[in-house]
Amino acid sequence: MRKYSKMIKPFDIIMVVILLVISFVPMAVFAMNQSKEDEGNKVIAIITQDGQIIREVELTGHMENEQFMIKGKGKQYNLIEVENEQIRIKEDNSPDQIGVKMGWKGIPGQTIICLPHKVLIEIVAEKPDEIEEDGLILSH
Repeated sequence: MRKYSKMIKPFDIIMVVILLVISFVPMAVFAMNQSKEDEGNKVIAIITQDGQIIREVELTGHMENEQFMIKGKGKQYNLIEVENEQIRIKEDNSPDQIGVKMGWKGIPGQTIICLPHKVLIEIVAEKPDEIEEDGLILSH
């Protein structure tokens, strides 16, 4: 162990720390860019089962507590809860409870999945396709 400590110089430690900090810069820039891009957009949770859209829930401005059941084949069920602009699978009868353990989601790009019941909840940001100004329609 001593022979290794003789090989490391103080400048080496400084370089490792600097490279470590620099490695996180792209992630910070991406997060800042994403938050600016999502401002003013509606956040929607799209709930699908076996590839079919079951329900869309607008999360933007959703403050009251809402719960609803999604039934699958046989005795399969998922209890979905929406509150404070977030959504989760509150309860289901799958063996591993992975969908329940995923917790609350509300940021575009996040997903919740219950594979045994083939339930997928995707959080997306809906961008307005057209903006109307002074009688003119401008497309993005």
